[in-house]
Amino acid sequence: MRNETPHARIKRLDAHLKKNRALDLMICPELFLSGYGSEDKIKEFCESSKGDYAKKISLLAKTYATAILYGYPEKNSNKLFNAAQLFDKNGKSLANHRKKMLPPTASESKIFTPGDGDSIVWINGIKTAIVICYELEFPELIRKLSLAGVQLILAPTGQSSHWPAAAKYICRSRAFENGIFVAYANSTGDLNGINFMGESKVIGPDGLDIINAKKGEKTIIGEIDTKQISLVQEKMPYLEDSRTLN
Repeated sequence: MRNETPHARIKRLDAHLKKNRALDLMICPELFLSGYGSEDKIKEFCESSKGDYAKKISLLAKTYATAILYGYPEKNSNKLFNAAQLFDKNGKSLANHRKKMLPPTASESKIFTPGDGDSIVWINGIKTAIVICYELEFPELIRKLSLAGVQLILAPTGQSSHWPAAAKYICRSRAFENGIFVAYANSTGDLNGINFMGESKVIGPDGLDIINAKKGEKTIIGEIDTKQISLVQEKMPYLEDSRTLN
């Protein structure tokens, strides 16, 4: 998180992609384009899902043959949404997820309109769902997605150090209790009076980190092996047993 324009943020994204050309998917944090915590910046840098910034990121995806998921403030019909758009490796938009659960933190619930519906897509043969930050903290939502066959949760996040449990424990619990993968992309640094704690990570279906960024801006790379899902779910059949609950 830095006090900078979307153009500067996209330039930094370009630099990270240039150094990591073998990626299938790059995940950026919540409200990546505008920064988190400033209503003025959110309103200044909001755009439609087909806006100029979106076109630049779509071009990056195509240039590097890498799918990109990024958070941004979406303006649609005079409404603002806390959104995350996914472009595939050809620069085509696969999903535009609008955050459904909006916390009072940084006036999110006042600034944004809640989204509706789930965002489920296929990426390289992996059934994948997008949630944004606070949504990951609802076990009911992740259980519903897992029962629908989702194997990987992508979670762009803007988690502060004031509530460390979400980044340190809850995201790992969501992976373990469902036997699925979770990719958690959090901001780091200080902006708008908020200390963002980092702790971006890719978590396996056993609830353990495949890789963890800890603090500081960096690209971390984790590999998803879906065979691990069936191995874990056979040993710890939370999903199957949950079907018997009322």
